[in-house]
Order: sequence, then structure tokens, then C-alpha cells
Amino acid sequence: MEEGLRRLVESFDFSLLDPGLAEDVLAALTHGLAEGAVFPVEGSPLVLFREGLAAAIRDIEGHPRGRLLQRFLTIGPYWAGGEIPADQRNSCLSDEETAAATAFVYHHMVNAFQGRLAEILALPPCFTILKDLQAQGILPSSARLYAGDAVMVSQPDRSGSVKGADHHLLIEAPDSSNTTGVSVAGVVEVKSYRCPPVQLAAQLARHVAGAGYGLHIRERAYRPESVRIGAGSARTVIRIGVVPGQWHLPRSFSIVETEHAHAVRPDPAVPATKTDDIVHVGDTEWRVRLRWSKEALAGAAYEVTFWYMAKVGEVVYGGGAPKHLARMTLGEAGRNAAKMMLYYAILRARSWHDEQRAIALYNAYGFGYALGTSFKNPRGSREMLWFEDLEEILAHGKTKHGCRLVP
Repeated sequence: MEEGLRRLVESFDFSLLDPGLAEDVLAALTHGLAEGAVFPVEGSPLVLFREGLAAAIRDIEGHPRGRLLQRFLTIGPYWAGGEIPADQRNSCLSDEETAAATAFVYHHMVNAFQGRLAEILALPPCFTILKDLQAQGILPSSARLYAGDAVMVSQPDRSGSVKGADHHLLIEAPDSSNTTGVSVAGVVEVKSYRCPPVQLAAQLARHVAGAGYGLHIRERAYRPESVRIGAGSARTVIRIGVVPGQWHLPRSFSIVETEHAHAVRPDPAVPATKTDDIVHVGDTEWRVRLRWSKEALAGAAYEVTFWYMAKVGEVVYGGGAPKHLARMTLGEAGRNAAKMMLYYAILRARSWHDEQRAIALYNAYGFGYALGTSFKNPRGSREMLWFEDLEEILAHGKTKHGCRLVP
């Protein structure tokens, strides 16, 4: 792992996640290690989690808009409404760039972190299915689960490899000619959002076909002729589709007194079920519904996103913060810069969709995903959320302008 990225992810620990979710993420990784899963790297559950986080960050920084994000957090949008003065146009983002940056955060960044969390939580139910198939003699005991980026897929007609399925069930063993090969016994596709069954099945089929182009398993490369699709004489390929639960995060909260001020404390997330739901939907097909919902995963992904944005700000201001941030620590300056630029993005929005994205990010930065993204006026549009609004909602269920917290 690159030195700068290593230092960045080592500043992250499970305390940044919801306690219940953090407990399940830790348990899932611990379970995977105990069952002999092959991960991209060796290490403890925290090391494995940080490696997944690093992979998501590489994806973000390698995206064409990754550089735009850094510019958004440094020079940022113009700081007021109206036309940008001619003498300021080279020292701030254009409105089009601002909209592109907030869309990148809202969609790509959040989804990258959300997806990694879902992949980890999918490990225990995948092991339940694998162990059951082995007990029935459908898959051999040598079949193992290969998690995440431990397996990459060769690209036809070009060099390099890309991610295929989110997890694989593989058998690495010598064939009849004593040449080491690999059998693809199963593929797993994990969604962190709602996905139609037909779309999920189609993607699983593409993963099976793609594996035939060759696999890269950590340090080992298998050419197409060394990859066998299916296990046993029946050439069985298990297909597991995983989706999140559907319950909503609570919109209830309390206001508590702290040493220096009052703080808003959203009520904790409580999954609707105690276990994941596993359903056998065909001869070789399973569907898993995680006990953690799309909203719970999104809420955690927002927190990780804001943590990352603040860390980018720290790096940017490593040589010294601007005068108006001079009294802050680097961490405080990074967090303040991220929030300030999101506020300016609201002022510079030139469409309803751009404004709604920017408001969602700004509100969630201050009050968390559940409250920040659901504060809406009677017309169903998001409004900027302030502490006084929450005081009114706590007292009357809505603000004097009729705004509510809507799931």
C-alpha cells in the first residue's frame, strides 16, 4: 500500500461507524478469517477493513473527477450567489464544475464506501451457504471463499485485470496432468441498494462468463486454459445474489446538553431482524437479504465520506491553513473547509437536482444521514436544516414553515 494512503487509512477505526454496525463488520471479518477465507492481504480484521477502505479510496482518486474533488475542497465554488465576477473566475470553480463535484461525492464516493461495507457483511451468509453445500457433497471441502479484490479478472484483448464478482468460491488444485488450475465453483454479487432480481441474475451470469478469460488470485495468474468453469462432474456454479434490508433509519432524536453547547443525538439504528435472510431460489441460485438496510449502509458511507473529505483538507492545508482558519488544527481546518464548500455549492446550484444534492450533503455533514437527507418542506423538496428547526420538530413535529423529517 502506498505510504500516504497507508497513513490515511490507519487513522480510521471502527469507532467511526454505528456501534451495532461496527460490531457486525468486525464479526464478519473475524468469521471470515476463522473459516479460512482468502483476503487480498493478510492481517487482523482491522487491517482487512482498512485494506477495503484503501481500495475504495484508490477507486475514488483514480476516477477522472478525483482531482476535481481536491479542487472543490481547496479553491471551491464562488462564495456568493449571482454572476461570478470576471476577476474571480480563474480563482474558483465554475458552476458546472461545482455541480460535477457534488454529484461525484453524492453518487460515486458514497457508493464506493457503501459497497465495501456491504461486501464485508455478506461474508457470513456466504459461508453458511458454502458449508451447507459441502455438507451435502455438492461442493468439495477444498472449495474456499475468496473475498473481494483477492480475485481479479483478466480483460480480453487488453492487458491488466479488473474486478469481477464481489466474492468467489474457488477450488485451486492440480488437474489430471498435475498442472495447477482453478475451478470456479461460485460467484457472489453484492448490492448495497435495491436491485431487480433479473438484473442481479444477469450480472451473476456475466461474472461466470468473465472468469473464463483468466483469473489473478493474489500473487498467482491463471490463463484461460487453466480456469475450469464449474465444480465436479456436474460443472456446478453456485450463484449468490446479496441485497440490503429495506427498513428505514429512525428519524427520531434527542437534544442533549454538552460541556460547551447543546447537541443533536439521532436515535440508534436497530435492524428489523436478528439474522440475514437466505433463500434458495433455484438449483444453484441463492438470494440473501442482509439484516442491515440500504439506509443504514448509506448512513455509514456518508460518515466515511465526510471523514475522507476532511482528511483531504488536512493534506491540502499541510503547509499552513488560510488566514481565516489559522487558529484551527489541521483536522479542524479540513472539516471546516469541507462544510464551507458544501454550503457554497448550495448557493451556486443552477438546477433543482444540483441544489437538492448539495443540501443533502451539507445537512448530513452537520446532522447525520437520517436527519440531514430527510428534512423536507410541504412540497417534498429538501431544505437547509438548522438546529432551531430540530428544536421546533421536537416540540411540534414540524417547523413553523411546515417542514418535517420524512423517511
